[in-house]
Amino acid sequence: MTEEKFITDSETVLKFIQYYCDHQHHNEEKKEETIRLVYDGRDLKRSVEYNLCTECKQTLFYSYIKLQTCPYEEKPKCRKCPKPCYGKYEWKKLAKIMKYSGMRLGLLKIRTMFKRNKKESA
Repeated sequence: MTEEKFITDSETVLKFIQYYCDHQHHNEEKKEETIRLVYDGRDLKRSVEYNLCTECKQTLFYSYIKLQTCPYEEKPKCRKCPKPCYGKYEWKKLAKIMKYSGMRLGLLKIRTMFKRNKKESA
């Protein structure tokens, strides 16, 4: 996997987990923190900020470690991977987060696109 792909995938996973946490764990204590992206033993000099509850932070770190250790040069989608590295519990948990967030973030993107087109045509 290239560094660029690793950064993109890391940021995508964070976006999905952050959205899920914001909408499902809004009463839990959250702390603003930063994670420095490291890939293949190299500091990428890139940090991402997050504001997650403890449970979601653990999910983020687990996913981040799995991304770092993916053995494939061309990383397949995790659900199509011939040798999945996620444990069953973590896989189900992340699948739930991705399903929840993906649907809503996709709808938000479509709404924004329609609003933008409506303003431009007015």
